[in-house]
Amino acid sequence: MGDSDKNIFKKALGSRVFLFFALLVLIFLAINVGRESYRNYQINQEANRLKKESEQMEKRNNYLAGLMEYFKDESYLEEQARLKLNLKKPGENVLIIEGSREKSQTAEKKTEQKAASPTPEPEEPANYWKWWEYFFK
Repeated sequence: MGDSDKNIFKKALGSRVFLFFALLVLIFLAINVGRESYRNYQINQEANRLKKESEQMEKRNNYLAGLMEYFKDESYLEEQARLKLNLKKPGENVLIIEGSREKSQTAEKKTEQKAASPTPEPEEPANYWKWWEYFFK
């Protein structure tokens, strides 16, 4: 390579046209790198969100599996049979406490007396009036 070749190469690299095209290429590359970086950021955010969702679903799945085991347990089934179906074990005695029945019967009698009484009881004031009295009296 001679001096003339070096001068042509220097002139080409130093020309404004070359600098303009080099600048355009750099801008194009910077825009593409920025796009890919943003896309990579979005993908990482989505992956993190899906990972958290997966962990939550795994926890819920474990909870439901434990709940299923509890529902299959013999003690739970026995308890539900006693409560809902009024069943008992062979040889077991059942006690009925009368106090709870008496309370419900007295409440029923009071409602019947209220319905049969000829004098009406005074009505309670409306709720807004109660608040008015609470704040201003």
